[in-house]
Amino acid sequence: MEKSFLREVEEEYRDIDNKWLNLHYQTTIAVVVLVFIFECLIGILLYYTNEINTTIPLYLVKYLIIPSTINMVCLFIEYKVVHSSQISQNSKIFTVSLSLVFIFFIVYMVHSDFLSLSFIFAFSVLFTIIYGNYILTILSAILSLISIISSELLIHWNSDKVSVLRDGISLSNFLISLFVLISFSLISLVIIYFERVKTTASLQKDMERFKLRQKLQIDELTGINNRIAFRNAMEEMEKDSCNNTYIFVMIDLDNFKLINDSLGHVAGDNCLIEFSSILKKNCANAMPFRYGGDEFSILFKNTPMEKVLESCKNIQKEFKSNDQVVKSELPLSVSFGVASYECGTAPSRLITNSDKALYQSKTVKDKITVLK
Repeated sequence: MEKSFLREVEEEYRDIDNKWLNLHYQTTIAVVVLVFIFECLIGILLYYTNEINTTIPLYLVKYLIIPSTINMVCLFIEYKVVHSSQISQNSKIFTVSLSLVFIFFIVYMVHSDFLSLSFIFAFSVLFTIIYGNYILTILSAILSLISIISSELLIHWNSDKVSVLRDGISLSNFLISLFVLISFSLISLVIIYFERVKTTASLQKDMERFKLRQKLQIDELTGINNRIAFRNAMEEMEKDSCNNTYIFVMIDLDNFKLINDSLGHVAGDNCLIEFSSILKKNCANAMPFRYGGDEFSILFKNTPMEKVLESCKNIQKEFKSNDQVVKSELPLSVSFGVASYECGTAPSRLITNSDKALYQSKTVKDKITVLK
């Protein structure tokens, strides 16, 4: 049950990551589209103000066609990765995150005249915080720093660009932009750390509550589901889709009172424990309950009637052949009352029908009766 709970939690986390991944991917698309529109508007503005210091065709190729083409290639790769069923979610996260860094690199490289534009790389780091992956955040930060340094010192996309090494002020601004990005990245890592601590603490509390709920639904003597679990199962059955079928079985140990009267309550408890182990063995795909005293029940879901009856017969057979039970030399046997659930009816009707079937079995004992 704990493993099932952890799987559910992991699935919820994956779902959250997937929702953020979709937003991350859509943001990348929006950035490419907005950059293209922005470049067009800037080009028109520079054209009408006569501030373009090169030919129009060269300007279009250098500032619009080449950057936009590279960005579209990035989007195409992202699209293929994100919509692939053969690529893991983690790989998709890394692809989208690093693609955004590369797109920002193209934007910054083309417009590196504006040193303040380096702040856009902070967004590429920011988008990785939700994933809580140290490696991803560090890698995004490192690539962002490399992008800024390369654009300023190694790549001269704009021939008129003045080097950041020309004077102390330009160099200081350049170093400050790097310092700000490094500081932002370190803060992001600290946020991830504390988010992980908070998540771990929350998960531990949830696990403790889950264990407590499970403990409250387990019969202390026999170790199978108790009446609380039974009521919860009935509520879930009532809310369930009509596409699912349910069969309910009421069980009573015939002549059980003879054990308590002749051998004592300890022997009676041992008998109940042995019978419960038999139930669990034969209810791998069903839910067994201790209904009360020496009465038990089983709820089968989407199980054919012949399989249900086969399980009941196996329980009868194993109970009779159990050394811990038959050594008492008392006439012990098991009676069953079986009823099918009709979608839309109250669970109490199902219990009443199985009780009627059990009553018919008890009149002769050691019998399985299905209510027609």
